[in-house]
Amino acid sequence: MNPWRAAWEASEEGVVLFEGERVRYLNPAAARLLDTDAGRAVGRPAAFVLRHHRLLELVRCGGATSLTLHGRRVAARARGEALFLRDETETVRAREVLEQERRLLAHEFRTPVAGLLALLEVLESGPEPGDREQALALMREEAARLLRLVQGQGQARTPPWRLDELRPRLERLLPGARALRWSTPHPVTAGRDPIFQVLLNLVENALRYGKPPVEVRTRVHAPGVVAVEVVDAGEPLADYERLFVPGGRGMHAAGVRGSGLGLALVRRIARGWGGEAYGRRLEEGNAFGVTVPEGEGVEDA
Repeated sequence: MNPWRAAWEASEEGVVLFEGERVRYLNPAAARLLDTDAGRAVGRPAAFVLRHHRLLELVRCGGATSLTLHGRRVAARARGEALFLRDETETVRAREVLEQERRLLAHEFRTPVAGLLALLEVLESGPEPGDREQALALMREEAARLLRLVQGQGQARTPPWRLDELRPRLERLLPGARALRWSTPHPVTAGRDPIFQVLLNLVENALRYGKPPVEVRTRVHAPGVVAVEVVDAGEPLADYERLFVPGGRGMHAAGVRGSGLGLALVRRIARGWGGEAYGRRLEEGNAFGVTVPEGEGVEDA
């Protein structure tokens, strides 16, 4: 066997050779990508084997392109009477996953960074000494949270605690949160930082897209599991699950600025502690929440 042909037979890159308008040779990789039988393809017109107008144009004119063939993403280049095909499906998927992670991380960092900038503006305005110390304390708190995010900390189980501990912190970053109702008697053992990030996204969504009143509440979901929910009185939605897909937005979000990443981030955080994120219809309104390990009890301060 010709040494070139032996290499082509073993290659992961598809190779198709032509003689005039007919196929002279194609290797197994090309046969798979073109969804054809290599033995039957030899001698047939290129149009019958390639079955794609962009590939035919590429073979006639030369150059390179990227296209979808039978559900696979393929990079194609033609030179002379040879066509080379490379399956880039997994590479493209990996890039998409990395891009999604980058966008989710950017979304996760957005609020603490915005909070720090707002506190810097307070300091630049020449506040009273008491306000200055409070602003500095808040900046230290948010900077510490950013550091924990960078280091990947915060998902470890904790002693039982109640969600209303986060209420002052939430109200400082989201002024609209001061109007929230709270009914959170069930202690939880998930980390405070992840729970805070979840509440921040759910409450911000409810205030932006839902209707008042908005309530933060807990309920028993299953033995040893608590559901933490943010409830609003907005109109029931048609498809809750779609909203957890990165970029997914409901009809009520039309014309309202947003990235469509908040609920995807909520789901990722919840799964980090072994829980799940969900949306559900109520008799009057919607509930978005996460499942959290329940604590056995917590002493009142």
